[in-house]
Amino acid sequence: MGYRSLMTMRTKTEIFKRYLTQYLKSEKQGKKAILDTVCEVTKFHRKAAIRKFKRLQMKSDSDEDRRGRPVVYGQETIAALKTVWEAASEICGELLHSVIPDYVSIIKRDKQWTYGDRATEKLLQMSEGTVKAKVGRFMKERSKRKGISATSPSALKNVIPIITHEWSNMPPGYGQIDTVVHCGSSLVGDMAFSLNYTDIDLWIGLSAQWNKGQIATMNSLESIKERLPF
Repeated sequence: MGYRSLMTMRTKTEIFKRYLTQYLKSEKQGKKAILDTVCEVTKFHRKAAIRKFKRLQMKSDSDEDRRGRPVVYGQETIAALKTVWEAASEICGELLHSVIPDYVSIIKRDKQWTYGDRATEKLLQMSEGTVKAKVGRFMKERSKRKGISATSPSALKNVIPIITHEWSNMPPGYGQIDTVVHCGSSLVGDMAFSLNYTDIDLWIGLSAQWNKGQIATMNSLESIKERLPF
């Protein structure tokens, strides 16, 4: 039995770590030569070797060495994502992903960004799938904080068409609406509601109304429609 057949994954990882700094600093031809070497020694497929270098590059120096999938995004990066999510009115991960750089730039401009360069860089490199997964967890955490709800189950959702697929090909004018009740500790009687319209083009329209009835809601929608820039 040869040496290569006895090589453990830990040993292979050490080989990648040995070449990591040189790989990151090298130009295209230098990277090609390094990949040739590590693929020959570890028997990794070329694309798998590239992914391995990328994971090692993104892995924080403070992350503990553990078995299983390495931790790519540390707590600071997750906290930075949550800050952007909250600043963006807690929109879904699909819509949030494309505007993360804009929000980071604006928060930095206003001198409110408190995260380090490494965490910021990882946040900007985060894939849409990862953003969706993390935002999903934020939403679950938020839903555990129970409060008063003015929403009751309705059969209308089976009648009104609701878009549940990707929005990437939808034109401006398609959006989602929601109402929030400002009731204090009681839902008795009429009270102020906020109606929020979020357009696919990331334009947000807001309106206040005295109750949640059909007439009040239609008046709010007409008011928001008149103020849309498209």
